Amino acid sequence: MALGLLLVLFMVMSIISVMGLVFLFLLKGEKGQKAVFYFMAVWGMVIAWMTADSYPTNYIKEQLIAWAFGALAVIALLVQICGKSERSFLTAKVLVAASVVLGMVALFVI
Repeated sequence: MALGLLLVLFMVMSIISVMGLVFLFLLKGEKGQKAVFYFMAVWGMVIAWMTADSYPTNYIKEQLIAWAFGALAVIALLVQICGKSERSFLTAKVLVAASVVLGMVALFVI
């Protein structure tokens, strides 16, 4: 029963992550892009929290790695807020994508 629930959780999180990343890079409107960007940044932090929380308390190195993946999303938010050019927004989107992908890999593969 518990493994079935974990499979459902993994599938839902994977679908949200993939669809969010697709929308992040393919939406044309600036308002929609920013909304998806902020959602994916928060999603990357939630994934990092779930990953760090899933390790035992004596797995400090793995927890720090998980929090580092969440820090990528925070850095992306800072880059997007402080940077005013289109290049800085693209850099922020790449950082958010890396945060989500690496967080999902750390949560379910490693």
